[in-house]
Amino acid sequence: MPPKKKKGKGKGKKKGKKKDDASLELEDKYKKTVDEIQALKDHLSVRKEIVRRGQAISNDWRQKVEAAQQELLEQKVDQKSINSDMTRQYKTMQTEMGLRIHQLETELGKTRQQLVHTEEQLKQTRQEKEQMMKDKDEEIENLKRTITNMEVDYGKILDESLDNLISKIDMAKERWEEQATLVHSKNKQVLLEFGLNPLDI
Repeated sequence: MPPKKKKGKGKGKKKGKKKDDASLELEDKYKKTVDEIQALKDHLSVRKEIVRRGQAISNDWRQKVEAAQQELLEQKVDQKSINSDMTRQYKTMQTEMGLRIHQLETELGKTRQQLVHTEEQLKQTRQEKEQMMKDKDEEIENLKRTITNMEVDYGKILDESLDNLISKIDMAKERWEEQATLVHSKNKQVLLEFGLNPLDI
């Protein structure tokens, strides 16, 4: 009889050990799932940092556009001032020529050449300024398009990152629930084999 009792105690210890191993395995799987979720959170944090940097770059480009617009405005003001000054000089020259025409007949040809040269410079200056303003307008439009594209791209990146994170969390949750259910069923079966009711424990 005593040897039988010892044998029974040995079996009980073995079964208890299996139960402990199953619990440890479930706990390890749970910790692994928690670690995976933490890794996904870290990944999302990195994505958020990328988006933040993208927004900073977008703000920087926006400031550059504003500076370019301000520079263009100043150039327009300068152009107006140059045109006004050159027009005033031209009118002054014409007035002086009218007053001194009888004294400057010998220099009339030279003065006419100078006048033609001044008009060509004025025309060339106007053309250069118009081309410069056109180039600036095109540059501003390109910058605006670049900013818009960057905002759309970073918005897509953020949306994709969030969708991927949610999908991975859902998958991890489903795996954990399936494993937990399986372990629970095995433990319940073991308890039933020992004649124990799981609801009583």
